[in-house]
This record gives sequence, structure tokens and C-alpha cells, in this order.
Amino acid sequence: MQTKAIKAGLFGRPLSKSLSPGVFRIFSELTGGLISYELRECAGPGLAAEVEAARAAGWTGFNATIPHKRAVLELLDSAEKAARETGAANTVRFGEKGLEGTNTDALALAGALGEHGLSVKGLAAAVYGAGGAAAAAAWALAGAGAGRIALCARKPEGARTLQAKLSRVFPGTSFSTLPFGEPPEGHTILVNATPLGMYCPGTPPCAPRAGDICVDLAYAPGGTDFLRSAKAAGARAVDGLDLLVWQAALALDFWGGFPGGDIVKFKNDALARLARQLEG
Repeated sequence: MQTKAIKAGLFGRPLSKSLSPGVFRIFSELTGGLISYELRECAGPGLAAEVEAARAAGWTGFNATIPHKRAVLELLDSAEKAARETGAANTVRFGEKGLEGTNTDALALAGALGEHGLSVKGLAAAVYGAGGAAAAAAWALAGAGAGRIALCARKPEGARTLQAKLSRVFPGTSFSTLPFGEPPEGHTILVNATPLGMYCPGTPPCAPRAGDICVDLAYAPGGTDFLRSAKAAGARAVDGLDLLVWQAALALDFWGGFPGGDIVKFKNDALARLARQLEG
């Protein structure tokens, strides 16, 4: 049973396609608890004021998405390892130490790889993007033993900054930067960490092949074009909806509202309900 009421929400822009409120409604049904969750669109300059308003309103915590994941880190009084090492935070609680944050995006991908039995040890990955989502994906892959990670970004300076940061954290993984295009032969892990397929049309400029591991941090009802092309090619796919529910379950746990037990089963039960709702 739910141990306490949770009041939370999501800060970002745009939020028009976010499924997070629906996910937390399902969590409320599964736990029998009282969970309220709302969307708060705000631009960069208004973030600090929104956070203080949420504190005054008695929120337990909040999530952050584009464009706030890095800015949130600067507001924290304490940050867990995943947030410190990625340089981005997407889950925050109003805790005993003030604002306490973590990165459930990174932890969700690490959990999903393990759940699906996908080993990336020694493999080469191409991560598209250089923002907070790309940092989370690269951190999870390096932590799972990926040998090489190429950051393919439209803004090379952002990719170089992320490369330098993660190279210090994971000296056993070789990080590089590449143009936003098809990666060289041998990159068998392809990750979309951009808004493509969710808030922007299109797919990353790569062609999935049979046996590749394809991860999409974007999500859409019925799957994104990138994930559909990956599955059609015979690649092994990690869907953004799966990652959304994973990170939400981890956020609930971080806020102190997870009822205990098997978090993987809880996530899968919630994901099954979400899929039925989207199909309906």
C-alpha cells in the first residue's frame, strides 16, 4: 500500500505529448495511494520560480525534461551519482537536505538493458544528441561496459563537453564525437536521444541492421518511426515507452511513494495498462 500521498509534476517545454500524468494515474491505481501529477510548461528563466512555487504548494518533488535537465542540477543542494556524473538531473525531491536530485533516465536505461538481457560489453555505440538525455544514455552504456561511444550531435561543442566529462568518469570507455550522420561501420548500438519522433518529425540518420541494439528515448503511441524501422530490420529494440515507465517508477521510489516489492513487475504491470489505454 501507498505509505504517503505524493504531489508532483513535470517542468519543461514543450509538454504537449507527455504521457507522464497518465503513467502516474496508473501508479495511483496500482498502489491504492493518492498520487497527483501535473504538467508545468516553463522556459529556462522561469525554472527557479516554478520550483519555489512547487515547494510552497507542498509538492513532494518533480521531474524535469527539455530544456531543464542541466539547469536543474545547478539548483540542487545534493545530487546522487547518476546526476553528478551525467551533469543532468531529471528527478528531484524536497528533502531533508533541501533539493535532492538524481537521474532516473540513466538508471532506467541501465535497468532496461539488464531486464532484456542485452549485453553491451565491449560494443560500439552511436548516441544521437548531446543534451541531458544523451548524457544519461551514454552514462548507462559506459556503466554497462560499452567499449566505444560516439556522440553524434548537430552542435559539436556540446558533444565535446560531454565527451570530456564522461571520459573522466569512465576511463575504460573510448568517447568520441561525430557529425550528425551515419556512424562508421561497427557501431552496433544506436540510440536516439533527441526529440526526433516525438516533438519533431523524422528519425536519426542511421540504418538499423539485424542484431543491432536500438534504443529510443523518444516515445509515441504505437512506437516511433525509428523503433519500427529497427524492429523491421531485425534489431533488438528498447522502446521509449518502456523507458518512460521505468524512470517514472524510479522517480516514485525516490520520492518515497513506491510500495515496495519487485520494481520490475510494478513497471511491467503499469506499462501493460498504459499500452491498453493507448490502443483504446
